[in-house]
Amino acid sequence: MDSNQEIKNYMQGFEDMSELFQKITGEETEKDFMNKLLDVAIKSIPEAESGSIWKIEGTLYKAVAGYLYDEELLNNMEIPFEESYIKNHMDEEVHEVHNISNYNKRKNVFELSSKLHSEHKEIVTIISPLRIKNKIVGHLYIDNFKLEKFSDNSKKMLKVFSNLASTFLSLRNLRDKEKEANELNSVYLSFITHELRTPLTSIIGFSETVLSDDDIEPQDMRRFMRKVYASAKHLNSLIDDISTFNKLNRQTKMKIEQIKFKQILFESISIVEPMTSPDVELNINYKTEIPENIITDGTKLRQILVNIIGNSVKYTDYGYVDINISYNEGTKLFSIEVDDSGPGIPENKLKDIFKPFYRLSKDKPGSGLGLAIVKKTIKSLKGSIDMTSEMGYGTKTLIKLPLKINPPKNN
Repeated sequence: MDSNQEIKNYMQGFEDMSELFQKITGEETEKDFMNKLLDVAIKSIPEAESGSIWKIEGTLYKAVAGYLYDEELLNNMEIPFEESYIKNHMDEEVHEVHNISNYNKRKNVFELSSKLHSEHKEIVTIISPLRIKNKIVGHLYIDNFKLEKFSDNSKKMLKVFSNLASTFLSLRNLRDKEKEANELNSVYLSFITHELRTPLTSIIGFSETVLSDDDIEPQDMRRFMRKVYASAKHLNSLIDDISTFNKLNRQTKMKIEQIKFKQILFESISIVEPMTSPDVELNINYKTEIPENIITDGTKLRQILVNIIGNSVKYTDYGYVDINISYNEGTKLFSIEVDDSGPGIPENKLKDIFKPFYRLSKDKPGSGLGLAIVKKTIKSLKGSIDMTSEMGYGTKTLIKLPLKINPPKNN
């Protein structure tokens, strides 16, 4: 390519990039923005032939956008981040590598990526990190199948595009945190003024009744005191939930250790089993070839299992609660699927089910913090949770947790 054409390409690239930057509002979906950015980057960097954008999600490294990658291929491109090539080059602003698809080939961690490049014997790739504040959250990859190396100008262009992607991610992060804080403040105030006041009003009312009647009969006294006790227990439960939730919002220490996964699972099931209706079958399917040990916080793992399995047991009056355990060697993730035949959750409420203080039914006691606490706890263990449901046909909850997490640096 002659120098004049190269200059024209760069100028057009900057114009396209400037137009893309001006359109950033933070309201776009991440996938749409990343695909647009990658498309402009490929057109703007003269040597670029294909590319992809990867993000770190928990312990996984996942492709979120690709140029010349079909959708099905992209959806399956995920590996443990600890096994990624770039893990050992995190301090470099722009890194160049030859034949990245051959890296760690014996573990097949880039097997899917290799399919795209199977027609090419050689590939050179430049990589630049994506950041939110000072934390690296992903990378932008640009490939060429003919060159020995990319030009310095192309590397500079790559850095500009990675900075643009970082700006978008930072804006989205700020917007989401502000939105979450505003919503939380609103529901928190409502919870304090209503949910906590209800049992407190009951305690005061029954206490005043007892204190104002000097001739109250013993059986009436006991009846009123039972109601005071029940209201006090309910109030204490609500306060405990708030305390737990507030602790999770702060950086707390975790006890990371090697524990037996099966033992924690069956201990959790034994805790909730007495609550199971006699008309409900509690079934456990534990697939073979699952690692014996998991390196995580055992207390938090037990809390997650007791809460999720306990929810299914509590709301299923007849039918079944199935617990299916499996392990994916490729992603190094345990899968815990809890499937029940309970009443189900309306589709329009599933999106809110993990929000703090959200309750499906106002008629049943509770803080509405249970699932919010579970989700935050799972996030602290670098895992994920997903819930699907259909009214009248039950609910399915899928939890994925990594084989190993590293202790937080401040521990």
